[in-house]
Amino acid sequence: MCGIAGIINRNQAPINEEKLIAMRDSMVHRGPDAAGIYIDNHIGFAHRRLSIIDLSSNGNQPFHSSCKRYTLTFNGEIFNYQEIKAALVQEGFNFQTETDTEVLLQLLINEGVNCLHKLIGFWAFAFYDHQNKTTLLVRDRMGIKPLFYAQTNTEFAFASEPKAFFAYGMEKAVDESHIDELLFYRHVSGENTIFKGIKRILPGYFMAVNSEGQITQTSRWYHLGEEAKKYPSIEKPYQWFEETFLSSVNYRMVSDVKVGTMLSGGLDSSSVIYAQSQLGYKNISTWNIAFSDSKHDESKIAARYTKELGLDFHSFEFTDNQLAALTEEAIYNSDEPFMHVQEPHLLGLSKEAKKDVSVLLSGEAADEIFGGYVRYKVHGNQFRHKLLQLLNYVPTKYIKDDRWRKMQKYVYTKNESSQIMMNANIMYIKDLEENNIGGLNLLPSYRLEILKEAKTYFPNSPLRQLMYLEQFTHIPTLNDRNDRVSMGASIENREPFEDYRIVAGAFSLPDEYFSTKGKGKQVLMNSIGKKLPQYITNHRKIGLSIPWDYIMLYQPYFKEHFDKMHLSDFFKIGSMSQINVTQLKNDFQNGKKENYAFVRQIFFLSLWYEKYFSTTH
Repeated sequence: MCGIAGIINRNQAPINEEKLIAMRDSMVHRGPDAAGIYIDNHIGFAHRRLSIIDLSSNGNQPFHSSCKRYTLTFNGEIFNYQEIKAALVQEGFNFQTETDTEVLLQLLINEGVNCLHKLIGFWAFAFYDHQNKTTLLVRDRMGIKPLFYAQTNTEFAFASEPKAFFAYGMEKAVDESHIDELLFYRHVSGENTIFKGIKRILPGYFMAVNSEGQITQTSRWYHLGEEAKKYPSIEKPYQWFEETFLSSVNYRMVSDVKVGTMLSGGLDSSSVIYAQSQLGYKNISTWNIAFSDSKHDESKIAARYTKELGLDFHSFEFTDNQLAALTEEAIYNSDEPFMHVQEPHLLGLSKEAKKDVSVLLSGEAADEIFGGYVRYKVHGNQFRHKLLQLLNYVPTKYIKDDRWRKMQKYVYTKNESSQIMMNANIMYIKDLEENNIGGLNLLPSYRLEILKEAKTYFPNSPLRQLMYLEQFTHIPTLNDRNDRVSMGASIENREPFEDYRIVAGAFSLPDEYFSTKGKGKQVLMNSIGKKLPQYITNHRKIGLSIPWDYIMLYQPYFKEHFDKMHLSDFFKIGSMSQINVTQLKNDFQNGKKENYAFVRQIFFLSLWYEKYFSTTH
């Protein structure tokens, strides 16, 4: 796990070494163990290393082939590298290190991008051919590892994090054309980012760049819909899942450093430590976020199951000044605004875990892959969906429960495709109308494109369309969050549920395996779920829920920003200028909680703008 960067000067001018090093070292948190650069006149690559496999200096990068024709700067892990290496050795290839980097390099030399389908793991890398001066930029199937790029008149540059571009002198500016999407959906989807001039390479894509810094090819090398379509028939889904999940966890235990697991106490992360235990791993620690408020806390459940398995349990609560410091640090690490507003707590947990481990597994993505969110229930049954539309005819004053008020706002948009687009939102069209905000672009082209694709694979199932859409819109936000908070503490985060064999296999299953009855996640509940204690499987779903409504009003650091956020210059940009921040604040302070989601959203957007744009990176 590492940080990578590179520059190609379009005018053929020699690389400015200081600029390249500035890019690299802005990401020192991604790789505190070693640093390297490679310059070939007007083309330069840089690397920061977090040592996980082969801890010797043999694994330092950029990494060069023995023939000196090829160079690789690589962020990620190839978990099945030993199997690939054994096959290459049989073919007569010799290896000088014990790294997965050298295995990947040799495979790329032999097979080019065709080799990517053989890999189990996650990655973002730049592969340079000195002979034809071509650079290949590649991102893993699920987009677990980040890769951004920027183009100017004189340069093409790439990096693991946006801050690297600002470190070498690129102007830090908000792209106003994406403000509407950021406000409404909380995240800028697809290639775009909220920063002017910075784009991301999409998950499952590669890009070829020539010696003049021109993009000569952009291709989708992994297509979830097509892979699911041709996935071998699964005769026994519950057995298939358990076997594949155990294999996934086993691969993600490949490491020359200590491994731990983030454990909430819920079904998903508990399934991870169950698998680790079943596979015979003993020296495992679990890491949990605690809350004094029992409404948000699952630490007792997490502690109980950890001790039953004979593992080491660690739990931490983050409040007041510590939470304030973590929030500022998380803003810097994340670059883009928080979407899930759990970043400070997860960063805090990662920093505590780093004292003992350098790798953490998590239970991320099970809800999206197997249908576990309560919000999915709306589309899980068409009769229920039609009944819920009747909420449009009930006066809001008669709806007292917050969940039903939220549901009424959701179904206010009567078109089911529009509802699917907004399913992960915390604010809706009705919120905009009630606050006199209009003229926003609420149909970003990338989201529309993926929904159209979803309908081609699941034409008769709105629920499956929604779940497919979220693989490209919601899951990337979780992957971004997990990468930044873990790498902010120099820890590698691994997600067993996002193994491509599990994801493609799940999307190949018929609709009957995605019932939203009860807790949902039928495949997981009927396989590993049956092996877990009932105090876990019967426990109400909490997730990582943070009491920001209290924190914003009563913890000093956050209260100080809340009181003055209406003065933020962020509310002068584009559609943000339509928001009556003062009115929203006053209503919220006076007990009107219906707009909590809206208030929380603008609170964190304005805090991000204040802290990120007042800091020189």
